[in-house]
Amino acid sequence: MKLDALLVENFAGVYLSEGYADPQPTPPFHRECWELYCSNTRLVAVAAPRGHAKSTALTHDFGLASVCFRFSRHVLIVSSTEELAMTQLGDMAKELRENDELRAEFGITKLETDSKGEIVVLCSDGWRFRVIARGVEQRVRGMKWHGKRPDLILMDDVEEDEQVASVDRRRKLSRWVNRALIPAASLGARVRWHGTILHQHSMLSRLMTSKSWASKLYRAHASFNDFSQQLWEARRDPIRGMSNEEILREIRQQFIDDQDAVGYSQEYLNDPRDDETNYIKKDWFQAMKESDHDEEGIFGVGVDFAISKADKANRTSITTGKMDRGNLLHIVDQTVGRMDSSEIIDALFDTNRKWHPDLFWVESGQIWLSLWPTIKKEMLRRGEWINFVARTPIKDKASRGKSFQKRMKGGGVRWDTDKDWYTPMQEEILSFSEHAEAQLDDQFDSVALLSLGFEEMPDVEDDDVMDDEEWDMREHDPRRFLGRNTTTGY
Repeated sequence: MKLDALLVENFAGVYLSEGYADPQPTPPFHRECWELYCSNTRLVAVAAPRGHAKSTALTHDFGLASVCFRFSRHVLIVSSTEELAMTQLGDMAKELRENDELRAEFGITKLETDSKGEIVVLCSDGWRFRVIARGVEQRVRGMKWHGKRPDLILMDDVEEDEQVASVDRRRKLSRWVNRALIPAASLGARVRWHGTILHQHSMLSRLMTSKSWASKLYRAHASFNDFSQQLWEARRDPIRGMSNEEILREIRQQFIDDQDAVGYSQEYLNDPRDDETNYIKKDWFQAMKESDHDEEGIFGVGVDFAISKADKANRTSITTGKMDRGNLLHIVDQTVGRMDSSEIIDALFDTNRKWHPDLFWVESGQIWLSLWPTIKKEMLRRGEWINFVARTPIKDKASRGKSFQKRMKGGGVRWDTDKDWYTPMQEEILSFSEHAEAQLDDQFDSVALLSLGFEEMPDVEDDDVMDDEEWDMREHDPRRFLGRNTTTGY
């Protein structure tokens, strides 16, 4: 009988599900992984988030199905430590020892060897299979049983945080896997690695782009602040009645409260950060001081447009900042979302009424050209005048962001870190790379445009800052509609 995803799923549902601590509907990605694991592809790697039952599905369920359906006869389980590998083996041994329905169906007679690190199982027709457990870098050379090497290697959470943090230890693991572990298997043996990516340069991360390995990378949801495309949408908390999104939002908030938002990106989005190579580094972010809130300055807005309501589409991002007399840029507000044209226009006017900015910097692309006629009509209808400056688009995002990068590095940007929008925006900015497309970079684009706009303005002088009476008068000044700003002269 050929082992496939449907057979594994049915096997787990009938014989193993009663032993699950919290039975849940099978997520589609488990089926995808089982199909890949059952294939004849020799090397397979899967990166999946924490809390998504990858060990249960891919070590326990698949491992037991493999030996019970005689897909494999000699299985090696490898984890970061021998103790973890023996725990996985112990769970399998318990089923083979105590699950009467499983034993009867597959003719399990007895466990001839039943130790923490090895089991040998005898079936009623004389068929035997062996499962053994090893930790990383333990001896595996010459591992034979009845003259046969392992025909299936299950690598479950092989890497650890401390190990991946060291270049030397990352190299040592790679050498052990390639020089000792894989050669210890039989010719044509299946090697299956599943875990969570703990470092940008970890071996599992590298396997995601290796031509030698078939790989799949999964995230719990689309991005840090986008909970669409949930990997296990049907999952529920049976005690509190929470949906999968509510569960994930609660977990994310715990990381945020512990000032470890990066940890959530690593554990649930398979997006670890190597701060040494980041375009924007985490320690460049500075919080606004109490006195910064009262500091006078010139307000500006950077806008990155995207018209769409689709889940996977880009978003419109509107970033508001204040440049003070010391030429420090304070990021004071942020609006981001997938909007249609009318929602974008409403958001622009909302920002204008809230902050009375001197300038709105936009890129003169197709979206702006389509919005501008409607915006002009709305300004006349509402009696509100917004001073837009349309810049020629810069296609290279890294070049566009140089002003922002330099200003951040030099300590020239402060953030209102108490606001709800701050942490999601910080995470998105930290994920930006000048060498690869970020999954979401709209907020990076808008703050980069804001920084660039202020850079092209003269330094802020005392005469540029208006008193309260001038603020009141400016709201009704028709010169703003004519494209001239009463403060900056733009």
